Amino acid sequence: MQDQPPPLSPEEVASLSAVEYAHLGSPQTVKVFGIMHLIFGGLGAAAAIWALWISFFGNPMIKLMGNTPQAQMQVALQEKMQGVTIVSTVIMLIVTFLILYSGIALLKNRRNAVTWSNRYAVASIIQKMINIILGLIYTVPLTKEMMASAGAPPGVAAGVMETFAIASTIGGGLISWCLSSTCVDFLESTRG
Repeated sequence: MQDQPPPLSPEEVASLSAVEYAHLGSPQTVKVFGIMHLIFGGLGAAAAIWALWISFFGNPMIKLMGNTPQAQMQVALQEKMQGVTIVSTVIMLIVTFLILYSGIALLKNRRNAVTWSNRYAVASIIQKMINIILGLIYTVPLTKEMMASAGAPPGVAAGVMETFAIASTIGGGLISWCLSSTCVDFLESTRG
């Protein structure tokens, strides 16, 4: 149980500014999570915009590689994955909207803020599961195909690349799932 501040007299309440009164009794955890939601929501929005840009206009970073076989393979891989990228990006936009909306609601102490944050957390967990499935079904096989077409020896290089692709897909999903679950646990504890 959290320690509560001593009760205020009516005179003390009357002397509070509007901002102080609005934040009276608001747990700091809610404010911290509201700020974190906005930060991660901003990063999610930037990632979604970048993914959409790459899907429709191509990756400008590949131009830095010049007209090498590796660059051509990377372009071919991105073209094959365009559908998966668009599906993942649409899901990412939905999750980004939810985290930004719930972050604003948490900072404004709205009554339904924790509910919206829980909706974000559930949507985020579902997004991670979808990304893991898409990664294992599409990304890993396409990466193996790219490595084979590059003439990579079937041993160490391809094995390292495949291991990295699987580990980053599953590991990233699990880490994100843990963060979303933590969000639900902490914010649910603030409900009175």
